[in-house]
Amino acid sequence: MQLVMKKSILPVKTEKGSGNKILAEEDLQKLLKCYFGYSEFRGKQLQAINAVLSGRDCFCLMPTGGGKSMCYQIPAVAKLGIVLVISPLIALMENQVETLRKKGIPAEFLSSTQAVHVKQKIHEDLNSGKPSLRLLYVTPELVATVSFMAKLTKLYDRGLLSLFAVDEAHCISSWGHDFRPSFCKLSSLRSHFPGVPILALTATAVPKVQKDVISSLCLHQPLVLSASFNRPNIYYEVRYKDLLKDTYADLLNLLKSSGNVCSIVYCHERSTCDDLSSHLSKHGISSAVYHAGLSSKLRSTVLDDWLSSKIEVVVATVAFGKRL
Repeated sequence: MQLVMKKSILPVKTEKGSGNKILAEEDLQKLLKCYFGYSEFRGKQLQAINAVLSGRDCFCLMPTGGGKSMCYQIPAVAKLGIVLVISPLIALMENQVETLRKKGIPAEFLSSTQAVHVKQKIHEDLNSGKPSLRLLYVTPELVATVSFMAKLTKLYDRGLLSLFAVDEAHCISSWGHDFRPSFCKLSSLRSHFPGVPILALTATAVPKVQKDVISSLCLHQPLVLSASFNRPNIYYEVRYKDLLKDTYADLLNLLKSSGNVCSIVYCHERSTCDDLSSHLSKHGISSAVYHAGLSSKLRSTVLDDWLSSKIEVVVATVAFGKRL
């Protein structure tokens, strides 16, 4: 576990008449360049960052790939304290933590997939006089436990909680397509930790879901941001299975014609995943399956191999990326 900063944090300025710490836009851009290599913020990122740094709640609707993670990762290096990122996607947490560590940002995640000694080191850091962690990723199920809430309370009493970032926030809404009961208990964050801003992030929320998310998380006069969903680099096509003579051959030709293949193919059943992956591999496209029938370690290996281009295609059920 890496808990040592490799880069110095820019000094923060205190807004007159306020306990909140703020940074000038040029300083935030320096942090963006220093840690992430970008010269400018995209879309609504800067507005969301300024909102939470000033202590304001924020609801942020951005498309997948729109840079939602930057809205809480920049505040994590711009302001002292710990940013708690709540996400149902363990695979995403693992990937983000690994990326952040490489950039010199102390980050960790707590989940059922980790060894006991790793969890112990994280808790030891949290209990220390000056925790090194800047971002801690957790599942909503963990936040709902009495023991973890007690740890958060100790951090809060010491002034060490700077932000709650709720990813996939639509999961809290009973009107959403991916409702998760475990998310409902996140409503207690506002009552237990007043003064800590909450950032709700999602890539999918119709107005009814948006209103429900804001109400369920008890967001107080939040800044509501909605970015454009226009993605000129994405091409959509519908192919009707019943009209195809051989669906496997059609998919194989489609993947090969795409050039550098980096794809996810979703299937309804595990057995279909196994059959399709085997078919693709026999015809020269490296692939692996990802579903709930695999161990956590094997699922992590498949994800790592795909992200590092060791395999070209992941053939998965909807378990891909979700907490298992």
